[in-house]
Amino acid sequence: MDATSRATTAVRRHSPELAGDLRALGAGVDHAAFLAGDLVLRVGGDPAREAGLLQVVAPRVPLPVPAPVFVDEDAGVLAYRLLPGRPLLGRSAVAGQPQTLGRFLRALHDVDPDAVAGLAPTEDADPGEWLAELTGPAELLRVLHETVPERGGRRVLAHADLGAEHLLARNGVLTGVIDWTDAAVTDPAVDFARLLRDFGPAFLHDLREAYGPDAPPVDRIRFFARCAALEDLAYGRLPGQEAYAEAARRSLSWLF
Repeated sequence: MDATSRATTAVRRHSPELAGDLRALGAGVDHAAFLAGDLVLRVGGDPAREAGLLQVVAPRVPLPVPAPVFVDEDAGVLAYRLLPGRPLLGRSAVAGQPQTLGRFLRALHDVDPDAVAGLAPTEDADPGEWLAELTGPAELLRVLHETVPERGGRRVLAHADLGAEHLLARNGVLTGVIDWTDAAVTDPAVDFARLLRDFGPAFLHDLREAYGPDAPPVDRIRFFARCAALEDLAYGRLPGQEAYAEAARRSLSWLF
């Protein structure tokens, strides 16, 4: 079944009164999202694992995360209530947001990895391996190959895809953190990287200050941010994903 059929099957099975109200929200490389009434239906990944992870994370962090309503493992669908706000992709950060996210990351990274055993894989985050399949302008790739940092030794529970597209805000106030499919026990610098890519060095400074003295070093954050920018330059060439390429191009001025 395609994603639309899977979402339709799941909503008919669990919330049949909403079956006639299904509409597309968007899609990524390995998932698609639909809205039925006030339910978001995410198709793809491992919905049972993600639901279990969200139940561990939700009471431990100071920002809302999706609250699972049902999981349909046969259709590969996770349903949760729509959170208020809209994604920050293409929008500028405002005062207070880096401090809020610094406190959010502090709480998330303090979650005991044993609490998510079986719910989040452990990933090495070897900086050198991030270069293996990376494409982009030759001069930028050269910079990356010349600035590979040392591998970090600390491992924490990380969102691992914490970019502007997964941060919701309304009237400048952060209202939620979505899409936990890539969550992993990994280098904490990974969670800072896309925030640097999307919002710049001043944002990173305030983010690290709010996080505390054991924030990851800037050189490792910058390396992962540069890799993430080149990934989005490539992803933005896909139909309908131009906003990612535009945001990535804007970030090159402070990343390189």
